[in-house]
Amino acid sequence: MRLLKLLAIIGIPFLFSGSSLPTENLSCKEIVSLMIDSLKNIKTQQFDLKSTERGANGQLFFAESHIKINSNPKKIYFKSILKGTEVLWVQGSNKGNAIVHTPYFSFFNLDLDPYGSLMRKDQHHTIFDLGFQRIGIMIATTIVKAPKDFDKHFASAGILVWNNIDCYQLLINFPEYKYVEYIVGKGETVTTIAEKLNTSDYKIRYKNALSSYFGQLKEGQKLLIPTPYCNKVIIYIDKKKFIPISMKVYDDEGLYEGYEFFNVRINHAFSPDEFSKNYPGYKF
Repeated sequence: MRLLKLLAIIGIPFLFSGSSLPTENLSCKEIVSLMIDSLKNIKTQQFDLKSTERGANGQLFFAESHIKINSNPKKIYFKSILKGTEVLWVQGSNKGNAIVHTPYFSFFNLDLDPYGSLMRKDQHHTIFDLGFQRIGIMIATTIVKAPKDFDKHFASAGILVWNNIDCYQLLINFPEYKYVEYIVGKGETVTTIAEKLNTSDYKIRYKNALSSYFGQLKEGQKLLIPTPYCNKVIIYIDKKKFIPISMKVYDDEGLYEGYEFFNVRINHAFSPDEFSKNYPGYKF
């Protein structure tokens, strides 16, 4: 929904719907347009994800997961391949909490706040950032904030083969990337500030020694905020589906995070009980 609102705000000529442009010799602007068009039309998605995220001590953490997402109403299923943890969240149920099953407490499930410290511990993102739309939001927000600076931020680096898939390689640069001082307003949290400024709430906590704090901040408190989200992104876009299947994000310290998508299925029908605890194969 947030991506659709951004697209409505943009209203610039190179964003178009239902295009039948040939896929050879596309300009960077056309590639971005077709990708955003594909992302906003995703209703369901299922994929395996390999992620790399840099921790507060500079160490890189690797994870593999299996993910299913229904867009409207919002339904999310997540399973960690390495740890066996499963997460189920369904809009309008369980008082907004996620149902979590972990092998460490195999005889019962946990009800956890998706924004809370237990689910966010050492994680760059919430479960609501899973999937392809987060990438579209970052790109659309960049265009909204500076529509005349497209060529400053975006560049095409040709076609390559990744995981046996022909891909467009897209480079996004933010030469204006820096840390700025921010004064906390009434009722603000690290997460709401990050959403407002299109930046990383994890990095805000790390930079300001707030790594374990997820509640409201003190009004008037001064924070150092990274803006925008990063200084460079490399994205591989599936040449046929126009969805991003690999992304590496860099900041002033090097690789910040990377995500690779495998076995992708888009806009297929989930079975009626696929987002319930009783679905065959789930451990809830």
